[in-house]
Amino acid sequence: MVKSNPWLTVGWLAGAAGISLLLNGQQPAVAQKTPAPQPLLVSSAISLTNVLQDLAPAFSRSQRVPAPQFNLGASGLLQRQIEQGAPVDVFLSAGTKQMDALERAQLLLPGTRRNLISNQLVLVVPANRKGSLGFTDLDSSRIRRIAIGDKAVPAGDYGRQVLRFYKLSNSVQPKLVPLGSVRAVAAAVATGNADAGLVYRSDTFGVSNLRIAATAPGASHRPILYSGAVIRRSQQPALAKAYLDGLQSPAARSAFIRAGFIPLSASR
Repeated sequence: MVKSNPWLTVGWLAGAAGISLLLNGQQPAVAQKTPAPQPLLVSSAISLTNVLQDLAPAFSRSQRVPAPQFNLGASGLLQRQIEQGAPVDVFLSAGTKQMDALERAQLLLPGTRRNLISNQLVLVVPANRKGSLGFTDLDSSRIRRIAIGDKAVPAGDYGRQVLRFYKLSNSVQPKLVPLGSVRAVAAAVATGNADAGLVYRSDTFGVSNLRIAATAPGASHRPILYSGAVIRRSQQPALAKAYLDGLQSPAARSAFIRAGFIPLSASR
């Protein structure tokens, strides 16, 4: 008497079922793999670099997705990249002008734009510079070079508004050294390549050899508002919205405060 092998029987039946499917013109079912999620591409004002990088791991863990990838630069430059078709999911701008332009071009996903944080504009000098210095002193012979953001940098726009407020635009124009980012302005002053500069307060944090000489009064410039929105072309709009929501969480608010920003409540 020959005993049957139950594993052989099962294997034969499975094989026979497969042959039957083939003979009937059917292919055996193949398990489909779910595509791995792609990291969000966040184009952001460079002044947000440290906070965004600090918050990225928590977002990745909470959503079970790869950490966002950041494209950091001047808000005006990032705006032009988006207008030219760059594959961006989320845009974080240091100025409302750039976000307004994208909204007029219908490049933002409707209903996703929001104001996130604010900042202060300050006059900075090298830390070893002696004596006090205010905005009205910028036209004195003691100051030869003033670093300021160029036209693509919102901090440069705010800085020029402050100069107009103090009626200094014409007198200091020959001294202005336009630079491509607010961080470049801070670095120029810290290294002594400029006698003074106009930057956000948050950009003075962690920079050695830099001292805040004066803070621009609120009436001297338009409100400083960092805004965020999902780009209409985003292939992951739900995840992009979740990312923006995360930037208004209690943990994010604390991180912004530590970095020198002023968080705002959810707003348009």
